[in-house]
Amino acid sequence: MNVINKKSFSKQQWLYASDNQLIIFDTSWSKEGLPCFNVIATLNANNAFQNASTHADWVAKHISGKLNILIANSLFQLLMIDVPNVPPEEIDDAINLKAADLIPYDLEEAALDLIHLPSEAHRGRMRMAYLIATQKQPLSHWLEELIQRGIQVEIIDVEITQLRNLAVYHQTLNQSGILHLQPNQSRLLLNFNGEMVLNRVFDTGLQKLTDNQTVLDGELEVTVDSNQHQNIPFESLVLEIRRSFDYYESQLALGAISEIYVLCDEKYQSLCTSLANKLGVRFHLMRPQDFMQINTAETDSNPVAHYNLIGTLYREALQ
Repeated sequence: MNVINKKSFSKQQWLYASDNQLIIFDTSWSKEGLPCFNVIATLNANNAFQNASTHADWVAKHISGKLNILIANSLFQLLMIDVPNVPPEEIDDAINLKAADLIPYDLEEAALDLIHLPSEAHRGRMRMAYLIATQKQPLSHWLEELIQRGIQVEIIDVEITQLRNLAVYHQTLNQSGILHLQPNQSRLLLNFNGEMVLNRVFDTGLQKLTDNQTVLDGELEVTVDSNQHQNIPFESLVLEIRRSFDYYESQLALGAISEIYVLCDEKYQSLCTSLANKLGVRFHLMRPQDFMQINTAETDSNPVAHYNLIGTLYREALQ
């Protein structure tokens, strides 16, 4: 596990935007000497990201000065592509041509970025990268509305890279990954030498993986019995994870996965054990509260609901 250098760690303010929710939070340093993730305010609203003029006043009530925007996974596309073998000065045009065939809106309306896969992942083949594509207009509206309120946007990032940040910062082995278990889906990220090389989303979540479940105030409360994992959803998840490992090892030729960190409520420790037994790989339950402070605006809010955002703490340290 890496150690954050406090001298190079600065306070950051963030706005997380999804389809139906806005979250304002900041990352800072606690008095106890731990990195600190603070949820300042949350707002539930339909089409929240599309309505900057409606919600910018709400943002300005809670923060001022500089701000970063974090775009939810549902608001952008993440596509693995071959990087054309063209001179550097032609690469942007070549990527644009590829993107035009892959995105469901006009290229002129798109904001694009690339995450290059490490050279080890394309030995003897074309270079590969993840193409990130989102629509420009909502972002432009937010930038305009925030500037009018004296708020300067410094960074625009995407949610998926924060999960990568969390995994990379706390894993010490080259071939590693992180599995984020949520109520309705699971996301697996596999890394090599600190770089994300595979991202997969499965529709098997905690609700399907456990038999006894109740829903209270929109949060999942589940009683887990370690003997209940031998069911169809569990076997399906195991199969998809195994396929991901096989692709990593055979198609990307990056070797065998050494360990997976599991991000979820600690009540699911037995699920981690079952996955490890099935797949023959070490699955470690990650407990963020052991290495950071998580403070929420609502006293009854479950910190687990914000696990997808806590990787922002390490963004600066990994640049």
